[in-house]
Amino acid sequence: MTNSARHLIMVIDDEVSVLQAFNILLDAWGYDVLAAESEDEAVDKLQGQAPHLALDLIVADYRLREGRTGLQAIQRLRSMVGHEVPSIIITGDTSTENLHEARACGLTVLQKPVLPPHLHAVLTQTLHPGTA
Repeated sequence: MTNSARHLIMVIDDEVSVLQAFNILLDAWGYDVLAAESEDEAVDKLQGQAPHLALDLIVADYRLREGRTGLQAIQRLRSMVGHEVPSIIITGDTSTENLHEARACGLTVLQKPVLPPHLHAVLTQTLHPGTA
């Protein structure tokens, strides 16, 4: 299933195999992907994009390297682009405090493992409201 207009999705995960899988899956669904292993790499990749490209969605793992979180990465990227980019946190963490914090920031939270049909439904609902 593809989209008529290509959306740019930033994926942040410190596991290379996860990034590769996201890249393949999202590309097959018709999305453009920027993949980063860290918050800093995500910032660098976003800064390297042509100014006319808009970031449509951020998908980040909750736990990143160096004690950073996906929440921190999302907040930094949102600050860079100057608006609340729709964002999804993917986590295996069941801490109610962390999940509440993510939801309080307006993020969608998906628990691992995330199956492709569920991910696709969430992406469609987020990027194409009213069509799901």
